[in-house]
Amino acid sequence: MDSFIGLAKQGLAAYESSQSNVSKTGGSEYNSPDNRPQSVSRPSFNDDEVAQTAAEQGSGHAGMFSQAVSYVKSNTQEHEEPIDEEHVTNSHQEAYERGNASSLSAGSMGSAAALQIFKQFTSGGGGGGSNSQSQLISMAMAEASKLFDQSGGASSGSKQDAVNGAGMMVMKMLVQSKMSSMMGGGNSGGLGGMSGMLGLVSF
Repeated sequence: MDSFIGLAKQGLAAYESSQSNVSKTGGSEYNSPDNRPQSVSRPSFNDDEVAQTAAEQGSGHAGMFSQAVSYVKSNTQEHEEPIDEEHVTNSHQEAYERGNASSLSAGSMGSAAALQIFKQFTSGGGGGGSNSQSQLISMAMAEASKLFDQSGGASSGSKQDAVNGAGMMVMKMLVQSKMSSMMGGGNSGGLGGMSGMLGLVSF
């Protein structure tokens, strides 16, 4: 567990340092500070476009979504942390099948919203094309903002936390799916059944 906590602390440090220079995009925050292989393919997208699309589809101003994009891109260590698939699935069921999203934390609400968007993509609601990754993250963040408002808030955390959580979940699923396919399958870090949902998303 120590290494997992260490990664989380590194992610927080990277986020805090990125906030001191918010105009900086791309570049060095993509370079891992440790000896992790640099071959991991991270999705790239137009930050402003993602934020604007999310603002148009969701409930909230573009600034909130821009902040979420910055959070996701600066916390690169989190992209490779294992996904707790059971927790995400349970959160999704609580929010979308039981209509009880207000019992979730904002972060869990964001994860549930991200999974909802992935399900829509795989059932013909999107996917394919070079903009699919941008679409995914925009739609997930927009969905999280709407879910937060519709449920009257979360049990803990803010609307920003929910939007951040949705964006991060999409990035983790994209990055870890790419990693597992590069390594020829094997242990995909808990992605399990979720990895099948990523088949329609082009890299």
